[in-house]
Amino acid sequence: MNETHAATAAELGAQLERELSTCRDFRGRKPKATEELVRALFSKRSRFGITRVGSLTRLDRAGVAVVQVVRPLSLSNAVSQGKGVNVMEAAASGLMESLECWAAELIAPERIKVASARELGDEIRDLYAGCRVHGFDAGWDQLRLGWTDGYDLFTARVRPVPVAMVDTIYTLPSPHPIAFPRSTRGLAAGPTMLAAIIHAALEILERASVAGAERYPRSYPELRIDPARVAGPLSSSMLARLEAADLAAGVWLVPGDHDMPVFRCQVLETQRHREIAPMPGEGFACDFTYDRALARALMEAAQARVTALAGAREDITRAVYPERYDREHLDACRQAFLSPSGTTALPADRDEPVSATTALTAVLGAIKAAGGQAALVVPLYSSKDLDLNVVRLVVPPLRDLVRE
Repeated sequence: MNETHAATAAELGAQLERELSTCRDFRGRKPKATEELVRALFSKRSRFGITRVGSLTRLDRAGVAVVQVVRPLSLSNAVSQGKGVNVMEAAASGLMESLECWAAELIAPERIKVASARELGDEIRDLYAGCRVHGFDAGWDQLRLGWTDGYDLFTARVRPVPVAMVDTIYTLPSPHPIAFPRSTRGLAAGPTMLAAIIHAALEILERASVAGAERYPRSYPELRIDPARVAGPLSSSMLARLEAADLAAGVWLVPGDHDMPVFRCQVLETQRHREIAPMPGEGFACDFTYDRALARALMEAAQARVTALAGAREDITRAVYPERYDREHLDACRQAFLSPSGTTALPADRDEPVSATTALTAVLGAIKAAGGQAALVVPLYSSKDLDLNVVRLVVPPLRDLVRE
């Protein structure tokens, strides 16, 4: 198989220029190509340590396909999930999620250098000072940290990135001193490097907005949307599936410092059907249009229910399944979801980007508006045979979800 574990950060600029000049479909693969990718990855699953790809769809009734991918020797979660309108889309999503973490475990030692932030200079120290886990830790810049090269999309420069903000080696004890938060934010895969970067950027914008709304609800009040007044073809189709399954949806438009649509959604069973899971599933998404962002958030909320029902992920603890549920709270949520009181309609939808260049410009502009001081791409893996690229996008000093 014609593959490398990554291009170098120095080569990334030239690769992006080529893709921007030739790439017309930055969204991803067509249905036939998606099926071909799934079959190719499945046939080579042992190369990536994947032992199982199985459908969880029938654990729930929401009409969203959910697939589970198991990689037992993972250094983070051994179980990944994928979602889609059909099983092939869900399988591709789950396989990509698993491969993202696989690729982020395999940063070659020669790509890592050890230094303190102070040794790298004031520019680098100041760039990452706002990313610290403990803001009061005045001595963080003297810690001996691993660094790898990233390509800054803002300045077209190669700059060092803390490996702790790139890799997914979540073993205990940690291979990194406690300085920066550990999450999978900004880890993404796509058929091209450009598609992976845009995917990563949308996730970073989503989580930054949700984090701001949770920390400062008065400054960033969420706007509850009436599902009955949603007209977009993708999101209204998803809402119709949920309604047919006797699931009520709560929809909130999350404000932020950028203009990209971000949604938070919850789905919860109504009382018209025998209860399966008395808990709301929650999902988030950011995209270029209200319709696409809302459809993705609803789909993720439905997936979250199935994930809880399966109970196989290591990060789903016993606390998710209390001995007694707060029935009064659940009923209040259900009634609120079904009532139009306090809701509003979505604004007129935005236009989709007409080109890859327009899409990249839009997400980079949104990242700057949200306070990002750099947009550092670390290439992790590429395979020409599979048309697969994995990257990590690091945007200091944007913060993640509070609960992470």
